[in-house]
Amino acid sequence: MSKDNKRKFLIILISPSGGGKTAIFTKILADNSEIKYSVSFTTRKARNNEVDGVHYNFISEDKFLEMKKSGDFLESAIVHGYWYGTSKSYINNVLKKNNIIMDIDVQGAKQIMKSDVDHITIFILPPSREVWLERLKRRGTDSKEVIQVRLESAEKEIQEIRDFQYLVINDDLNKAVNDIETIIKAEENKIERYINIEEYYGG
Repeated sequence: MSKDNKRKFLIILISPSGGGKTAIFTKILADNSEIKYSVSFTTRKARNNEVDGVHYNFISEDKFLEMKKSGDFLESAIVHGYWYGTSKSYINNVLKKNNIIMDIDVQGAKQIMKSDVDHITIFILPPSREVWLERLKRRGTDSKEVIQVRLESAEKEIQEIRDFQYLVINDDLNKAVNDIETIIKAEENKIERYINIEEYYGG
């Protein structure tokens, strides 16, 4: 029985700023070559260090709106004047051979959860509000005002936490990664994800 006999699924990581989801999914991808990263589509131009198809799929606004009109986006939003979205056809193509992981906010996750794409949702939180605040300050990229806005936004997101399946507390990066990899392994072994298991053993 090989991994090819199992249906693949989308792994959605949700976390407020400072939760650590970027560090987590980066390590998961480094440790698990069979898991692929969900590359979003955007209408903004690539920056100097960005590669098309790796960091984002960079497309024109006309093309993006054409895809949106056809219903191809599982979720989409305008951020700082540019469109960003997750393509259903792109995700389904990757899922033919690999599980795929993505990080997204609560609203984006909820849009995807309404689709028929097989998925799991994992909410990531720091161990406490104090640690969370310290992490945001330590990044040194935001003013006190911006940090406060991020905290208020995160507090609203946490009120919706029970809409998701799993919670991982990111106190220690390696432990958090191990917890998520354990969840993924358990999900892979669910009976409903096995293809033709009865025929395989039935002779």
